[in-house]
Amino acid sequence: MDETRTWKRTLSVLVMLPLALGTLSRSGSAAEVTRFLVSYGGTAGYQLPLWVNKELGFSKKYGVDLEIILIQAGSPNIQALLGGSIQLTQTAASSALLGAIRGAPVVIVATLENKLPMQLISRPEIKEPHQLRGKTIGINRFGGSNDAAVLMAVKAWKMDPKDITMLQTGGTSARMAALLSKKVDATVQSYPEIFEARKLGMNVLADIGDFGFYTNTSNIVTRSYLQQNRLAVKGFIKGQIEGMHYVKTNKEGSLKILKKHLQVTDVEAVEGTYEFFAKRLPRSPRTELEGIKNILMSNNAGQKNSAEFIDMSLIDEIEREGFVQKLYGP
Repeated sequence: MDETRTWKRTLSVLVMLPLALGTLSRSGSAAEVTRFLVSYGGTAGYQLPLWVNKELGFSKKYGVDLEIILIQAGSPNIQALLGGSIQLTQTAASSALLGAIRGAPVVIVATLENKLPMQLISRPEIKEPHQLRGKTIGINRFGGSNDAAVLMAVKAWKMDPKDITMLQTGGTSARMAALLSKKVDATVQSYPEIFEARKLGMNVLADIGDFGFYTNTSNIVTRSYLQQNRLAVKGFIKGQIEGMHYVKTNKEGSLKILKKHLQVTDVEAVEGTYEFFAKRLPRSPRTELEGIKNILMSNNAGQKNSAEFIDMSLIDEIEREGFVQKLYGP
């Protein structure tokens, strides 16, 4: 598939977003409220701080009137960002890095997950990793976090990547359908799908987060927007940090918001999703350079400097001001 052509087709639709959602202010003084359109790349528990931020209006306290919109998959989110349809995207860091390697002027300003929130699940008859030899593992697409997760697991198990076959089967629902229909023998999923898979008799072979850093859900902007609108981006990040604090300290309220956005009726599935993600959230959304390095290495760009792809200056400012410490106390 020609990824560039796909991005262009997607962009032709996405450029109309501001017209549908109203004219967006791209700048503002400290006394003004800046409208801020943020996309997110999938419906899963790792989006909870953003949903909380929007629902409870945290960023608005810091001068940012937040609007959010779902755009499935990482590449279309980066294209919408580059096209000016959105001000920021919350999506997989790997999408930003792939774009930046090809010259896209995008930069990561915050990270909610420095480890992949995925587990590798298998059909009931496969109970041990070594039983995957000669088997097929379903992934979303090549070049994304799914195949990186599989390769991390294979390496940790001291297996040769040639021992398994990876098959592109599509998004979350498609991968689960492929597993149930025996089209694949295993796949990678996150919560709440993990909960459902276990109920259907599937086995969890590994938590990919146990295998090391691999920067995942991140907040990404263009370099020009960051330079011209630092105050707005800072206000958004402060709202994100407050949303993260809320998730970690207010289970009941978080569950209500999670249930609303996941549209899952199974109470146990929603609670399992919350427990899985809440404990992984850091206090401050700082990007780990080791996770960036691992993405670069998995995309044959390990010679590049990891620091070139991130800008932690706003996180530095927020931490120096004692914002995080005030939230959590001494």
